[in-house]
Amino acid sequence: MSEREVLEELGFTPAEASIYLALLETGSTLTGPIIKKTNLHRGTVYQILQRLEEKGLVSSVIKGKKQYFEAAPPEQLLELLRSKEDMLEGIMPELKAKSDSSREKQRVTVYTGTKGIRTVMDRILEELSPGGTYYDFGVSGLFREVMGPYWDLWQRKKRKAKIKSKVIFTEEMRKSVLVKEYVGEARFHPKEFQSVTDTVVYNDTVVLFIWTAKPPVAIVIENKDNAKSYKNQFLFMWKYAKK
Repeated sequence: MSEREVLEELGFTPAEASIYLALLETGSTLTGPIIKKTNLHRGTVYQILQRLEEKGLVSSVIKGKKQYFEAAPPEQLLELLRSKEDMLEGIMPELKAKSDSSREKQRVTVYTGTKGIRTVMDRILEELSPGGTYYDFGVSGLFREVMGPYWDLWQRKKRKAKIKSKVIFTEEMRKSVLVKEYVGEARFHPKEFQSVTDTVVYNDTVVLFIWTAKPPVAIVIENKDNAKSYKNQFLFMWKYAKK
């Protein structure tokens, strides 16, 4: 990599690099030799010299009413680089926080199969214990049908952890064994609003269970605003669901 390319990597424009290198070669000089060496317009040379002075890379002095310019020692470039590193380190915590926040907002994880579903369900219990609350709608009874005895185990664990829940079932399930053994508050909506997607909302997380998929799928979306939106949707449905 040439000297000019290295300077440009450090943030110099091509014209700034040309003028700085010309000054290193000529030493203290008037603008004439700089213009001749760089083939740049006089006005452009003056503007760039001023910018380089502001960066501490060029100095000037008046001799006999004429202004002479001189490049700062190359070691000053290392000082400039260190200064930029210090500035970057100073804002690194804020940059990291923004990055972490961005990753959190976009975090979506897909689990498949009954083992994957169990991982999600166990995680819900863990993140809500003790005494947390989840909201669930689109419940058709397929959870128990697909997961078998694990559904009963999950209800017992939920009761032991004192986790609260509000679930909206379809009306046809009102007298089912599943509803009788379910732990938490229950309401019901008409069969025509039945959904194959079971939606669970808790904390800042939404989980979409697609029980009819082969194998079943759970999509976990971690996003505060999204969770708030789904919870509002649930509360609206809960208000008009029948006890």
